[in-house]
Amino acid sequence: MKNRKAPKLLSEKKYNSTMIGKLEEITIKEVPYFNIWPYVSRLKSTKIISKKIKDNELVHKVYRNSTEEFEHILLSTEKENNFVAIVVDRNKKKVIGYYLLDLKGEYNLVA
Repeated sequence: MKNRKAPKLLSEKKYNSTMIGKLEEITIKEVPYFNIWPYVSRLKSTKIISKKIKDNELVHKVYRNSTEEFEHILLSTEKENNFVAIVVDRNKKKVIGYYLLDLKGEYNLVA
């Protein structure tokens, strides 16, 4: 049985492999998405996200790839333009890991 305590940090290569085709933003209210909150609790307990983010369930945006296989659920962080992207395998109905996303550093974007 896998160790369920430590959340898995995805490599850049693994993260990029889940971005098949175009990522489309989905509306949180319209589309039910995977229950990430038990996983978010583990991210909080390992100090990857703050208590405020978890307690207020601060989801910034949700994206789904064009094959509808993966969802990227972006959580806000204390740092501007930095997010924790939780990647969900929709077929297996489980979180495959998380990735630390710096929009300004990686993509020279500002959210």
